[in-house]
Amino acid sequence: MMDAIRKFFRAIFNSKLKILVLIVSTAVFLLILFPTNDLGDFVSSQVARVTNNKIFLQFEELKMSLFPTPGMKVEQVFVETQGLPSISAQEIRIAPAVSGLISQKPYGTVDAHGIFKGDVQISVKSGARTENGVERHKVEINAKKLSLQDLREVARLPVVMKGKLDLDSTALIDLTFTEQPDVDVNINISQFELPPSNVNTPMGPLTMPDLKLSSVDIKGRLAGGKLIIENGQIGKEGDEMRGTITGNLDLTLANTGGIINPVMGGYTFNVDLRMKRNFLDRASTFLILVDQFKTPTAEGAQYKFKISAANTMMPPSIGAAR
Repeated sequence: MMDAIRKFFRAIFNSKLKILVLIVSTAVFLLILFPTNDLGDFVSSQVARVTNNKIFLQFEELKMSLFPTPGMKVEQVFVETQGLPSISAQEIRIAPAVSGLISQKPYGTVDAHGIFKGDVQISVKSGARTENGVERHKVEINAKKLSLQDLREVARLPVVMKGKLDLDSTALIDLTFTEQPDVDVNINISQFELPPSNVNTPMGPLTMPDLKLSSVDIKGRLAGGKLIIENGQIGKEGDEMRGTITGNLDLTLANTGGIINPVMGGYTFNVDLRMKRNFLDRASTFLILVDQFKTPTAEGAQYKFKISAANTMMPPSIGAAR
């Protein structure tokens, strides 16, 4: 037995040059000679098939890499989903984790450059199971300088907004969404701008005045189907408006045929805002709804009130803040 083992390792040692040439040749073939660009149509067709023609993916170039970590890179990526505006990115790098490859789990890191005119990094790892034993994944998202206007178009928000958004988020997610995720999120919006616009609300159309803020900072979490804003800082000293907002919104994520849709319900928010006179003049019509909660100040006025409703389709109830 020992003689056989010695012969085996001696054969490997004597053939080390051949083995090295084989490894290098394989790497050269995969990274240089393999026609990865021809996989574009195949990958696009497979994505469409798996998603029942709900998601269409196209890209111009695909490259394989070994350093700094094994993975692939695709350039000029275009994704189209039914019912939503298209999304594009200049470059996406995908680096699967070895543990994920072994266990056939979606562990690894994705870096997207030029998406929503900014950069996004997503990391997926194994996460703690729920109390019912459902498997969850730990998802970390870091986004820098995303265009708020582009995000607003994808989310189909009724209000036009501009600015740059930074986001840090950590989540424990059951990818089947049989149980609601637990998410911590920090959002910073710089150069926030709200152009004049008319917004349809349960109380009828409202005219939104133009507003510019140096920053908006929001710290919150999603747990048990409820989005909780723990701390919302609106504006800074010197802005036309500044103040705080806290509260919660019923928000669940429903899996409908592989598409994740948010479902919003009732909400309660406590608002404390200080406004300067020049903004008060422009927003006089809009502020009639909360005029009874107004306190004059040296620079303008302060508004403190609570706004709530059983669902987003009902007119809200506005009362004094506690």
